[in-house]
Amino acid sequence: MGFTVIMFVVLFVGVYLVFNFIFDDMLKKEKYTKISELVLLTKKFDLDKKKMDYKKALNGIALINALIVAVGFTITDLLPFNIVINLLIAFAVILIMMFGMYFAYGNHLKKKWGKK
Repeated sequence: MGFTVIMFVVLFVGVYLVFNFIFDDMLKKEKYTKISELVLLTKKFDLDKKKMDYKKALNGIALINALIVAVGFTITDLLPFNIVINLLIAFAVILIMMFGMYFAYGNHLKKKWGKK
């Protein structure tokens, strides 16, 4: 169990750093319109692009993505079933987490930077 926690933390931090590096690089090159998560949140939740702090928004997206990947991998590792069932369960958990977390984050961003 201790190894699983360490693996979760290492995976979470590693994935977060990778996403953070990619998003930071895209911000420097002003290619934030190509980040699909940001485009989705901006359109779905009607965010004001002039008010938005892209760095903060992308930091939240990086945290969400890292959590989704780390939880999905950890669930797959912990379940005692065969690999097909593990992957199906992990896929379902990842989809639920994606919809739930992005919806909650989008509502949070709408309160901060939504058009009035």
